[in-house]
Amino acid sequence: MKNDFPSFSISQSIYGRLLRAYPQRHRMEYGVAMAQLFRDQCRDAWNESRNWGLLKLWLRVLPDLVNTSIIERLAALNPRKSMSDKMTALFRPLTSPLTGFFTVFTAVFLAVLLVSVVITLLLPEGYASTAHILVESDTSPVSVRAPIQAPYDPYFIQTTFEIMQSQIVLNTVIDKLKLNVDWGKKYFSGRTLKTSETLEILKGRLRLAPVKNTKLIAITVYSDERYQAAQIANAIAESYRDYRVSSRAELEKDQIRRAQAEVESLRQQFKIASDASASQSPQEQPYWDTKHNLSQLLKLQELLNSTIEAVKLDAQLPRSTTVQIVDRAEPGCVPVRPNKPLNIFIGAVAGGFLGLVAGAACSLVVFKFGNLGRKNVTPA
Repeated sequence: MKNDFPSFSISQSIYGRLLRAYPQRHRMEYGVAMAQLFRDQCRDAWNESRNWGLLKLWLRVLPDLVNTSIIERLAALNPRKSMSDKMTALFRPLTSPLTGFFTVFTAVFLAVLLVSVVITLLLPEGYASTAHILVESDTSPVSVRAPIQAPYDPYFIQTTFEIMQSQIVLNTVIDKLKLNVDWGKKYFSGRTLKTSETLEILKGRLRLAPVKNTKLIAITVYSDERYQAAQIANAIAESYRDYRVSSRAELEKDQIRRAQAEVESLRQQFKIASDASASQSPQEQPYWDTKHNLSQLLKLQELLNSTIEAVKLDAQLPRSTTVQIVDRAEPGCVPVRPNKPLNIFIGAVAGGFLGLVAGAACSLVVFKFGNLGRKNVTPA
């Protein structure tokens, strides 16, 4: 077996440590052979179904190891005892409810704890990378009066999250990084995935969260490859930024069209010639009123034209000011999955709980059968 499979090496190392549960004499006589047998079994289990095969092997080996190590430890106390005496000595502690409780509790606790440790070590490692973007809301459409800042939107963050997880953003990432082919080779025996299938996998690895008391959004991606996690996080940030740029450009084009239509409507409404100038001379008082109105309209037209030019200029900018990539994702140095301390702690808690239940049940059975046996004893 090659040494580039960490699960194989970890299993051998753990088994070598567990052999210390046997007496020293037993280890000296059979330790090498047991280690070699376990190594062969690991090779067969790995060839059969990789990590899952190793896990099934451990589920078979652990109970046998606990049982035989206890028997050998008891046998080492008095090597002259017969096999029946050894078995009697093994189960003798269970004749007392209290000792039975502690014996069963310890056995169950250690078994569950060892299983949790083995499973944690065999689980594939996962890395996380996070990119931060600054997101601003767009302004409302330009009007003839004045541009108005858009009102506060309580659903803006949630709307942003939904857009970032939508096909319009993530499909671009999938095509850019060729995830259909890459993940198909890695997880589906070389079959090229459909974009919809890759999209569901990507959504499962994506986590979006607002940074407290800021306008920043954290884009976190999980992957078993540290560099790929950073690539995907940065690609999502860039794809969303490009989406906002194109959306902003379309919005501003619509604003320009509406503003131009409103100016033309005002010209037609007040019958203002495009070449109107101050060469006209007033004859009567109503004329002055008309001229005043015309002057106001011309000023309004100039203001509107300036606004349109400003909107056009902003639409031609290379990037949108509403989305900025503040921090680009970097490859993680330490795997974040599985959470080894947490998994082992949960295993210890579960082992303690199951040990209490099993120990209490065992002590209750021993107590009842003990009382029954005493009642059935008759004096000679």
